[in-house]
Amino acid sequence: MTNKNIIQPNLKQENTAPEKLEWTPELVKRFWDGLTHTRLLELGFSRQVGKSLIVMIEHLLPKKGVILDFGAGDGDLIKLLCERGFATSAYENSGERQHKLIQMLSDYEKFTGIVDAASDLKFDVIIMAEVIEHLLDEEIDKTLVRVVNMLVPGGVLVITTPNDEDLELNMAYCPISNKIFHRWQHVRSFTAGSLKDLLAKYGVEELATHKVELNDHIFLPGDNMWGQKIQGERPSFLSDIKSNISVTAGSEQNLIFLGKKTND
Repeated sequence: MTNKNIIQPNLKQENTAPEKLEWTPELVKRFWDGLTHTRLLELGFSRQVGKSLIVMIEHLLPKKGVILDFGAGDGDLIKLLCERGFATSAYENSGERQHKLIQMLSDYEKFTGIVDAASDLKFDVIIMAEVIEHLLDEEIDKTLVRVVNMLVPGGVLVITTPNDEDLELNMAYCPISNKIFHRWQHVRSFTAGSLKDLLAKYGVEELATHKVELNDHIFLPGDNMWGQKIQGERPSFLSDIKSNISVTAGSEQNLIFLGKKTND
C-alpha cells in the first residue's frame, strides 16, 4: 500500500540535468527562517570562529563607541563582543530572528538593541560577518550604500567572506525539484582584489585584507580571556595584523577585509 505522506518523484525528470535554483528575496527569507528550526545553526560562522575573528580585529574596536553587527543572525557574535566589553547593536532583516535576538541578548548589559533600515544612528565599526556572499544582485548596491551611510566619517568596516570560493563545489541537490543550490545560500565569490575594488566604489579604503584560516587553535593561544585552555605562545603574525599589514595564515580559506570610510 502506498504511503500518501511520501512525496513521489516526478519520473519524467529522472534523466534530465538539474537546474540551478533562482534565489529570490522570498526564497532567501524562507531558507533562513527554516534553518532556525534545525541544528544546522550549530555550524554557524560566528559560533564556530567568532572568538578568533574578534581577536584579529580587536585593535580596531572602540571601547567607548558602538559597534553594529550587520546581519546579526542568531546573535552569536554579539554575545562574544559583549563578553569582551564592547557595546554592540544588531541589524537583522528577519522578523523571526529579531524576536529571538531580543530574547537571547536581553541579559547582556553591552547589547544596545536592534536597529533597522529607517534608523539614522551612526556607528564607529560595522561588522558584516559572512553576509556579502549572500546578497542578491538586486540587493548588493542598496545594502552597501546603507552600510556605509551608517558609519561615522572615518569609521571602520569589517567584512568576512570565503576566500575565492568555488560555488559549484558547495552545491546541494534537491531530488524533489531537480534543482541544485548552494548549501548555505551563497550567490557570489570574492578574492582579496575583487572585494577591495568593490568597496572602493562606496568610499571605503582598504586598511588590510587578510587571507587566513579562522581557527581557535591558531588565534587564541596566549589570549587572556579565551586562550586559557589552549597552550602556546601568542601567534607572531598577530603583531602584523595589529599593524594592519595583510597576512596569510593556515589554509587561507577566509577573507577578512578591513576598511575605512573616506567620504561623508
